[in-house]
Amino acid sequence: MDINQVWLRTEPDLIDTWTIGGRMLKFAKYLLIAGFLLVLVLAALGTLTPQGRAAVNAALFIPQVLPDLPIKPQKWFTRTSVLEETSYETASGIGVADIYRPGGAGKHSAVLFFQGVSPGGRFDPRIVALGEGLARAGMVVMIPWSDTQTTNRIATKDVDNLVRAFQHLRGLDFVDPNRVGMGGICVGASLTTVAAQDDRIRDNVRFINFFAGYYDASDFAKAIGSRSRFGDDYASSWKPDGLTLRIFRNHIIEGVESPDDRALLERIFVDGYRETENDIDTFEKDAYAAYRLLKGVAYEEIDAVVAMLSPATKEFFRAISPSTNIDKLQARMLIMHDTADRLVPSEESRRLAAALEEGQVYHTEFSFFQRQIQVHIGDSEGISPIDYLAQALKLYMHIYNIMRDSA
Repeated sequence: MDINQVWLRTEPDLIDTWTIGGRMLKFAKYLLIAGFLLVLVLAALGTLTPQGRAAVNAALFIPQVLPDLPIKPQKWFTRTSVLEETSYETASGIGVADIYRPGGAGKHSAVLFFQGVSPGGRFDPRIVALGEGLARAGMVVMIPWSDTQTTNRIATKDVDNLVRAFQHLRGLDFVDPNRVGMGGICVGASLTTVAAQDDRIRDNVRFINFFAGYYDASDFAKAIGSRSRFGDDYASSWKPDGLTLRIFRNHIIEGVESPDDRALLERIFVDGYRETENDIDTFEKDAYAAYRLLKGVAYEEIDAVVAMLSPATKEFFRAISPSTNIDKLQARMLIMHDTADRLVPSEESRRLAAALEEGQVYHTEFSFFQRQIQVHIGDSEGISPIDYLAQALKLYMHIYNIMRDSA
């Protein structure tokens, strides 16, 4: 039954409140569009400067990627983007990527964008809107694609693939090789940051837009295993998303050394087999740790349990963690995270920001706004008009910094 019907039958006094709230939020969205247009008028006076052009591009881009804003003024002022497929060499064969580029001639700034695990598929409408919006803003966007993105797996080979994709992007005729950055969402954000530390490209990555990724995979595993989010002096309850739990389950089980233990863990956590005490007693130490983590461990015990994982699992965590070689990172970091995120706790982004020098990072946290700006599944229903505008302003300032850094 529709919720409005429930209210109509049980709480008549709430109807007016709901209607007024909806109208206010709708008004806030139109007010936001008016604000963007005002920014355009003011910034147009300064389009001869990089800051002015960045302000204009950011103001046009925001409505393009916010699905709840009905007016998309970017299309009024910019050329239609061009979508084409490209291929590049990888260590194991040929990689495939989609390229969104501005219409017209000339060399442009560019960004290599990696989705990581992508339940929405190669042409998720939000990713398409992102690619088209950035291309209309004058930026080439290359989005590599691999089968691992739809199989709930994190592949260490993707790091090398990203390095090679970045080199390919810099060599394209319509790309200015001195104005190329990287970006990603969730796992994609973390793996692009690992790739950007590689000696082959680290001096050429101008910026990274790090969108809701993790900083240290071991800490991330502790958050998932303990169902907690934590900082230096606190820990609180956190409910991971089902996708996070599935990816975690797959890799924790794959890292177990004994084939028999792996098979039993799959029976328990994939097939739904009800284990007995005798089953648990047969586990080797690393398998028992995996079992505990998948069942859920108290935060006070999590360090000891993670320490029992197999060497292969610990090495996997190191290989996919930006924290491992953070001292090699040269790019400017633009970090975005929603505090309500259930795929990765926002504390991971805070730890990344804290590890960087002050002038190297621009860190933006959002609150209850992730349905608007993230590919992650979230819920921003009930956000007040004032909060909506405040979060939109945060988003605008973040996008402005991206546009300015890529100019």
